[in-house]
Amino acid sequence: MWAYYESRPEEARIFGQAMTAKAAGDIGSVLGSYDFSRFDVIADIGGGRGHLLRAVLDRAPDARGVLFDLPEVTGQLDFEHDRLTVQAGDFFVDPPPVADAYLLMEVLHDGPDPEAVKILSAVRHAAPAGATVLIIENVLPDQDPDPRGHTLDIIMLAVTGGRERTPSQLATLFDQAGFSTPTITKTDGPLRLAVAHAI
Repeated sequence: MWAYYESRPEEARIFGQAMTAKAAGDIGSVLGSYDFSRFDVIADIGGGRGHLLRAVLDRAPDARGVLFDLPEVTGQLDFEHDRLTVQAGDFFVDPPPVADAYLLMEVLHDGPDPEAVKILSAVRHAAPAGATVLIIENVLPDQDPDPRGHTLDIIMLAVTGGRERTPSQLATLFDQAGFSTPTITKTDGPLRLAVAHAI
């Protein structure tokens, strides 16, 4: 996705602002749907400005967080948090941090399946056995129609070459990358949590 915006800085700025606002609106529903307090180290992969991770750490007061994103993103961060560190890197090139849990919020849907498997595989190489990965996206039902989700699917395909995925499609990606079959947890918003473990 970011390759599309490299030569379009103004579009990238507007897109980034829109994604930040949308993410802030979705965080509450994510926090109310999962207990993050069980983890010692939580890494947010492609975590942008850290809105999700900082909110998660507020709910998990004994956990430490690592925000992993591109240098051009992390270089613009201006917050301080005593339990959060920032690691600059590109998950297609650089190893993600070692953690007990990995958050990827609306990251996989940005690209086609081979790209998604590459991202998950990078996380798996860094993750200890048994570590948890949480994919936070608009997971499409395998059977029932989802007009909103299918509209987003078309948008992602047109803009980034990505796609929204069903649980069975996500399961295939997880299996190829070395994770267990994900369980899907609903939130009170449009997003779902696909939760799996490193095997």
